[in-house]
Amino acid sequence: MEACTEMTFIRFLDAQEHERIGVIHADRVYDVTGIVGRSILQLVRDKRINDIRFLNELSLSIQSITPYPFSASRLEKGEQDFPIRLLLPFSPPEVWAVGVTYKKTAELHEEDVKASQGAKGIYDYVFRSERPEIFFKALPQHCVGPLEPLGIRSDSSGTIVEAELAFVYDRDGQIVAYTAANDVTAWDIETECPLFLTQAKMFIGSCALGPGIVPAVHVPAPDDLAVGCEVTRDGHVIFLGEGNTRNRKRSAEDLTRYLLLNNSISDGTVLCTGTAVGVPSTQTIHNGDVVTISIDEIGILRNQAHKLT
Repeated sequence: MEACTEMTFIRFLDAQEHERIGVIHADRVYDVTGIVGRSILQLVRDKRINDIRFLNELSLSIQSITPYPFSASRLEKGEQDFPIRLLLPFSPPEVWAVGVTYKKTAELHEEDVKASQGAKGIYDYVFRSERPEIFFKALPQHCVGPLEPLGIRSDSSGTIVEAELAFVYDRDGQIVAYTAANDVTAWDIETECPLFLTQAKMFIGSCALGPGIVPAVHVPAPDDLAVGCEVTRDGHVIFLGEGNTRNRKRSAEDLTRYLLLNNSISDGTVLCTGTAVGVPSTQTIHNGDVVTISIDEIGILRNQAHKLT
């Protein structure tokens, strides 16, 4: 059976503030709560999120559903007021992340540590090592969805953003979907000492995910996706960068193998695979900055930075 037309699963609040499940198809939003239930995570647990037969049946079912009268792309961008509001697609039980998987990132990081008191050479070493850097990134309470506030640690004056493709796994370690991620990092704290990595990576609003999740069968070439990152301040673009997942050094198979090595994961585990856009450490985010991440076939993830207290 051939795969059905591409769809993105989203979670949102309707005009009555009721939580709903929807799909984005052909730039339109369809409420499919009555068909699939109220939990995207349950679709992962039931192994339906990447099941071609289920997706085909769903694509036929939405033909009888009236879509919302606005485009999904404008909803993702938050360009105007809508009767519905996007939410974090689901609460991931655990989020992991991979560091230094792109050469440009390794080079930028090495430039920074040469000028600091940090351990010099570690980023170049990780980039060349057979073993990837995999670290624990977030629990559900650290994650935010589209248009929700990114966190800036109260004790950081050098926080940067990292635009990443993220894998969504089932408990058997199969990649069942993809989403966009922002691995917010207190870079000044990370470079001060490698042992401060957890504090630099894990705090409220440190991981943004969305706008939804796209079944893996709908992304035939995940290793060739254009990634963009834009930061605006007071309405002016202060950073604009682009990259491509084809430049990631490590394969999905390698990353998955090390994630699962002597480790068990839960349905809905997320792995951020490294930033495809090299953001200089001088390009720190400030309170009120708007960060927009775009990934081909995945969508647009937009958030505003918020200084924590």
